[in-house]
Amino acid sequence: MTVEEAPSNYDGLISQSEASAQQPTDLAPPRFRPLSVATTVSAIGPKTANTAPTRSSKTLTAQTKVAIPRQRVAAAPRYNRRVPRACASCRQRKTKCSGDTPVCRQCRELRATCSYPDGWRERTKKQIKTLSEKAQEYENLLKDLGGVVDSNAAERIRSLLDKHGPEVDYSSHNSQSQSATPQDDVPENDEPTSPSSIGSLEAIDRVEEDINRSEHARATGYMGKNSEITWMQRLHREADQRAKGLPGSLEPGQDLKTDNALSLHAVNYHLDDLDISVPGPVQLYAMPPREVADHMFEAYLTTVHPFYPIINKPLFSAQYRTFFDSAARPGDKWLAILNMIFAIGAKHGHLIDAPWRGDEKDHLVYMTRARILSMNGDVLFSHPDLQQVQVEGLIAFYLLASDQINRAWRISALAVRSAITLGINMKSTSPTTPDLSKEARYRVWWCLYTFEHMLGIMTGRATCIQEGVWTSPFPIPFQEEQLQETDALEVLTDTTLRDERINNVMASASIRQMPFHPVNGKDASQHTRARDTAWIKKLPVNYGLCYLYYCDLSVIVQEIVNKVYSVDCVMIPWAQIENRIGELKSRTETWQSNLPTGLDFTRKEDNGPDILRCKLTLALHYYSARITLGRPCLCRRDARQGPSPSFSHEMAVVTLESAWHMLDLLPDEPDALQLYQIAPWWCILHYLMQAATVLLLELSFGTVHMPEKEKNFISLSKKAIRWLFAMSEQSIASRRAWQLCDLSLRKLAQGMKYDVSDMPSYPYIPEPKSTISPEPPSEQPISHTAGDYWGPQLEHPLVSASDVPPGEDQYTHPSVSTADLMDSLTAEAQDSYFPYDPISGEFMRSFFPHSNDNENWES
Repeated sequence: MTVEEAPSNYDGLISQSEASAQQPTDLAPPRFRPLSVATTVSAIGPKTANTAPTRSSKTLTAQTKVAIPRQRVAAAPRYNRRVPRACASCRQRKTKCSGDTPVCRQCRELRATCSYPDGWRERTKKQIKTLSEKAQEYENLLKDLGGVVDSNAAERIRSLLDKHGPEVDYSSHNSQSQSATPQDDVPENDEPTSPSSIGSLEAIDRVEEDINRSEHARATGYMGKNSEITWMQRLHREADQRAKGLPGSLEPGQDLKTDNALSLHAVNYHLDDLDISVPGPVQLYAMPPREVADHMFEAYLTTVHPFYPIINKPLFSAQYRTFFDSAARPGDKWLAILNMIFAIGAKHGHLIDAPWRGDEKDHLVYMTRARILSMNGDVLFSHPDLQQVQVEGLIAFYLLASDQINRAWRISALAVRSAITLGINMKSTSPTTPDLSKEARYRVWWCLYTFEHMLGIMTGRATCIQEGVWTSPFPIPFQEEQLQETDALEVLTDTTLRDERINNVMASASIRQMPFHPVNGKDASQHTRARDTAWIKKLPVNYGLCYLYYCDLSVIVQEIVNKVYSVDCVMIPWAQIENRIGELKSRTETWQSNLPTGLDFTRKEDNGPDILRCKLTLALHYYSARITLGRPCLCRRDARQGPSPSFSHEMAVVTLESAWHMLDLLPDEPDALQLYQIAPWWCILHYLMQAATVLLLELSFGTVHMPEKEKNFISLSKKAIRWLFAMSEQSIASRRAWQLCDLSLRKLAQGMKYDVSDMPSYPYIPEPKSTISPEPPSEQPISHTAGDYWGPQLEHPLVSASDVPPGEDQYTHPSVSTADLMDSLTAEAQDSYFPYDPISGEFMRSFFPHSNDNENWES
């Protein structure tokens, strides 16, 4: 047997059972066979040991070699494991991903972008974060809306936030209301019902008197918290306590007699309780002599029209000359406008003792003519036109100039409604209306807006011009006579250029975008976007430029009233009111910094009467705005806590300094006639009363905000009272104001040991008991006839009974005797007033020239 046959012999020696057992194994792949040839030979060796001779090692080795089968070509390895996440590219191609990072094998081979999406946990976390942010934004929005919506909606918002949020005791935000909005997250160290809010904004949402109880109360009407009449009421309560040597303020409700003595009408210095009707028939189409008419017309155009351009000056002046030079017969409404101009001019003539002034009741006659010509029963039920709006606006202005603010309030609302009826409050894009006519209508609207704003400040009432009612652009900074010039025509005909150069650069341009609850408002500064004011600042100073800035500031001050003195403030924590005050303070400072150099009233320069009149009007308006803004922070208890003064304390100082600056605009020696010539004579009494009342209030509080300035405040208060005394010779309202302030100062001096011996002294006369007193409390016999319609008259120099022409009645204020009035003239002539040093080096000069420069004041 050869070596090659050995395998077959060995195979034949295997038993049948072993073969059957090995058969399944042979079906497996060759590399997994369990039994090798060497193992088989070893196993059968003992059985063949006697039949075959012993072979050499070489032969045995040869016999044990077996053929190794050829290895098959290996296929690509298969990935059986499951990766946790497939990349985005493999998902898009729908192929199995290897899961390698940062790039899987398939993307690496295809050179594709490989990115693995977030897992379920990461996606869930991101979604939760996004939803939380959205929920927080929605919650903040609801909190903001809670302060502007009505009470029912605010309560729903509060309930919803309480249901899904942490429990907060909102009732502690204000002791006056249980419906405080939930947005008021007040710091722990903040006191929502702080002394400031209690002192000046308490009961802002309530009427504490029965306004309908008497004729006098109805004549005064309701007065809000931002009216100096309400401040005067608080001053008298403080002064009464000081005179008795008692601390604190006399609260209402303790004594009925005292409450009546300190009611609103008792501290009201305006003349709404006096009648303004004219007895007997009035000749509707009668006209004054041409010379007198020219003087009254010029007085109106010089002193009033620059700040109340409700008529088109060039057009109306031409019509005026045509009317007197020819036999033209204009319409009744045009005649009504002319008569109202005469009435206002005549009123000013009486205040300055003009030599051309007419009869003491002439302004009332002119007003009555205009009222009958334009506001009779038929006209009131007719649809208004532009002339009707002008007539109503002029009548309202005359009533304010005559200190009839309650009557002016009603007529002003009628004028505003008529203007809105004609769409004058809106921007005009009518192709048939000339640009000059559009500009004239814009100016009519701004006359009504600024006038309504002035009445709102004086009365403390909500105006009828709400936010978002008007879109009328600001008047362009040119006078009517300049509207045909190139610079004026550019902005007059191009609305886009007008917005870029005027409307968008004024300080009030973004006032509507002010958040209802500004964040960090107390730290606000002039952070508004930069405004390109180069074009407007390079314009020459004129009345049109001055009126533009006057309107701009009026919008800001109206926002002060809306955000600080509105009835919703009773539901808002004091911290948020402080934020509003801080933001609005920044707006007023921006307005002042934007003034052109020629109108900057902080620069003391020698100017002509026109520029002087502009600067004085803007200065009074600005300081009045600052007083109104900071008045809620002026309270009995100083809000200073800790080493650094609080924001309320700083604003109280701003209020006092503004009153200081306002009085420093006037010379130390009063000259009422000069004041009426150069100042806004129709509201100068309002400005002086604001400053005087604030200073006297600080003295009644014990000068807690600026104790080191107590002597200065005493001197300033005396200066204000001296000016009121000088103005009382021509104005009954000024006399009432002087009595109120002088009495308060003397009561404070009694309790606080002030020296008032240098003050002008004059006996106080009790007020009349009725609107028209049938018998004046004078001891001198004075005849009264049906012509005694106006009653008190102090608008012009007094004349003796022998100087009265036959047939004319002598008119005297029912609350002031003739003897006392003549004595006041002598006392005033002999009174040199107490001389005192200037307040500080910063306020050395006034806006008025020396008394020997009177001839330069005439325009």
